[in-house]
Amino acid sequence: MRNLLEQAVVALAQSADVQLSLFPDFVCKADELALNFEDGLYEIVGHEAELTTEQHEAVRHINALLASMSGKRNLALWTDDALRSHPVWENVRLAARTASIAFGWDNRGPFRTGAFYVCGRATRAQPL
Repeated sequence: MRNLLEQAVVALAQSADVQLSLFPDFVCKADELALNFEDGLYEIVGHEAELTTEQHEAVRHINALLASMSGKRNLALWTDDALRSHPVWENVRLAARTASIAFGWDNRGPFRTGAFYVCGRATRAQPL
């Protein structure tokens, strides 16, 4: 049940350098971290009763931190530089480490998700 959530939380718990290495350069890496976490949340829908109170609170806390960073006024938080140096991302990392402990997950390194990223390029329409 928790495969995607575990991958996302472990990735969020890593250092900025590791986080930045997980994604290609043409994506918004901070956003990808948050989107992967959101995907992991969908995985536990309907299984909430299986979570301990500590696990539920740990997941809720990460979600609340990421939600507080959303919106146009917070665009500066979603850059590679912010991921490296803004204190809010260190708070997310700490919350993710706490969640990893609550779930009993190994925090030694993130998983590769197997996702494919396609870099779009502007092209001219070719006649058929």
